[in-house]
Amino acid sequence: MGRTEPPPCTLRPQAPVTLDAYRDLFPLPEGEVYLDHAATGTLGAHTLGAVTDYLAGRAGLLADRSPNNFPADLDRGVRARERAAALVGADAASVALVPNTSYGLNLVVQGLDWRPGDRVVVPGCEFPANHLPWLGLAPLGVEVDTVAHREGVFSVDDVRAALQPETRVVAVSAVQFLSGFRCDLEAIGALCRERGVLFVVDAIQAVGASRLDMSAIKADLLAVGGHKWLGALQGLGFVAVAPSLLPRLRPTIGWLNGPVDWDDFDTVSTALHPDATRFHVGTSPTAGVYALDAALGAMLEVGPDVIEAVVLANAARMAEGLERLGAERYGPQGQPASGIVTVRVPDPEGLHAHLASQGVTCSMRSRLVRFAPHAQTPPAAIDHALDAVASFGRTVHA
Repeated sequence: MGRTEPPPCTLRPQAPVTLDAYRDLFPLPEGEVYLDHAATGTLGAHTLGAVTDYLAGRAGLLADRSPNNFPADLDRGVRARERAAALVGADAASVALVPNTSYGLNLVVQGLDWRPGDRVVVPGCEFPANHLPWLGLAPLGVEVDTVAHREGVFSVDDVRAALQPETRVVAVSAVQFLSGFRCDLEAIGALCRERGVLFVVDAIQAVGASRLDMSAIKADLLAVGGHKWLGALQGLGFVAVAPSLLPRLRPTIGWLNGPVDWDDFDTVSTALHPDATRFHVGTSPTAGVYALDAALGAMLEVGPDVIEAVVLANAARMAEGLERLGAERYGPQGQPASGIVTVRVPDPEGLHAHLASQGVTCSMRSRLVRFAPHAQTPPAAIDHALDAVASFGRTVHA
């Protein structure tokens, strides 16, 4: 069978998809409300279609391609990297596909030339994926300093206070996973540049819902999982690595870190790719590549600015409704700066179970109830969720 090329990459389409058309890609059963994108995003019809088409080809069900479609699969990975770069303001050469956020962060954890006495700064409210790996450096003599926080909220001054002369890395989440706090990445990035410290960002709770420009925030590495706000599959995400950091990281070695001569496998070369694909150890989970490519493509067509505006409007509608019902906000007050709205209630287990019985999916973390609507969430769905909270039959006053 001949080589199957993917459709042309269209990062700036002539006819952008409308928000209504985008929402139509995410049908849910009647009466079901999904407000849990901070845990796992929903798959759109475009993403499901891309994965189904790939699986049909692998099963040999399509006349125009062989189950061994490796060259076309590599091309799809190239396009996914281009689209990821466009979404976060990076160059495609800086982007590599990785299994998850943890793997991306570990490119620095495992790849930097650590010395005894080095220190790392992380907020005390970080998700374990951006805390435990740094603690794992203790056998090398590396210590971790935590940034003080109040309900998942901290300031640039709090970060500054945690810095020491031996600090080599500051690692923060763009959006805090529980409070929804959105830190001042540009100011923290500038502080890190001023101090000669590497700036690492866990962006899984931001990218896909919030605009983020890697060059503007001066991040050295950005790690993103694909299965939350991006609406792709578990098991694949991406990293964007600043060109200045690229040669300083020692990659895990597999067979795809460098050029492959398909006509001469007897000659062994340890040469690395000059770009971020040097972090590609082996074959990616290909269904995930197709899913990520499709999800990114649709988001770029709608426009990251449009998606962010709707996410913030939906979060505000949720927050204002919960406030009217007497629920106490956890974390930042006022207008939400991300898609996460979390509340403290006297009976979180009871409320969470009641909402599930009413067709509302949300999360409970640390005995707090977290709501996370996305751009595809219609306002009526948020109102349904608020009605379900109101019908709980017990007070939601903390």
